[in-house]
Amino acid sequence: MTTSTEENNDIVKTNDISIEETDKTNDEPEPSHNMEGRYVALLETNGEENEQWYYFIRYEGNETNLQYLQDQLEKVDWYVLDDLSTFDLDLEHSVCAQTAKEMTKLELNTNWNRKFDGKLQKITLGFKKKDKNDKMITRAFDMLGYGQIEDFIDDEDIDPEDLAGSDEESSESESDDTENDSDSDDSASDSDSTRSPPKKTKQKKEREKGIPPALLTDTRPGWAKAKGKKNRKKV
Repeated sequence: MTTSTEENNDIVKTNDISIEETDKTNDEPEPSHNMEGRYVALLETNGEENEQWYYFIRYEGNETNLQYLQDQLEKVDWYVLDDLSTFDLDLEHSVCAQTAKEMTKLELNTNWNRKFDGKLQKITLGFKKKDKNDKMITRAFDMLGYGQIEDFIDDEDIDPEDLAGSDEESSESESDDTENDSDSDDSASDSDSTRSPPKKTKQKKEREKGIPPALLTDTRPGWAKAKGKKNRKKV
C-alpha cells in the first residue's frame, strides 16, 4: 500500500509539472520595450470615429516589407469613404524610439497610438487590375482597418499601467453606482412615492479588435453604399 501511494503521488507531481510547463508555453512573450533604432508611422484616418491613429513600426529589419506595403497604398487615390479608413505610410521621415513611445501615451482619441518593435510580415492587400478606386479602399480597410496591422507584426510595446487603465475606470464606475444606490435607498426610507431612479454612470465603450460587427453583417460592398457623387480628395 505504501509503494502504491508513493507512485500515485509521483504521478500527481508529474501532472502538475506538465500543467505548469504548458501554461508557460501558452503565455505570450513579454514586450521587449525596445528603445533603440528608428520608427516610421502608418497613419489610419477613420471616417466613422473622425479620428486618426498612428502605428509606429520599427524600420530596421522591416525595410523590404514596409516598402512593399507602401507601393500598394500609393496605388489608391485616398479619400474618406463612408465609415471606412484611409491609410498613409511615411518612409521618408522617421522618429526615434523615445518619440514613438511617448506618442502612445497621448490620450486624444478613443483608440491609442501604438508602437511595434517586432518583425513585420509581408502584407498583400489583394488589389486586382480590374479594381476601381473605391474597391481598393475597401480591400485595404478589410485588411488593416481599426488597427488590424497588429495581425501582421508582433512585439507591441505596452506598459502594465496601460492595460490596467480600463480596470481602474471600471472600478470607479462601480464605486459611483454603489454610492448612487445607497443614496436611493436612503430616499426610499423617507418616501417611496417620491423616490427617484439612481443615476447611471456613463462608461467608456471599448472597441473590440478587428472589423466592426456591423460591417461583417452588411452584405453590400463598401463602394456600393456611397450616396451620390463624392469629390475625391486626398486626406
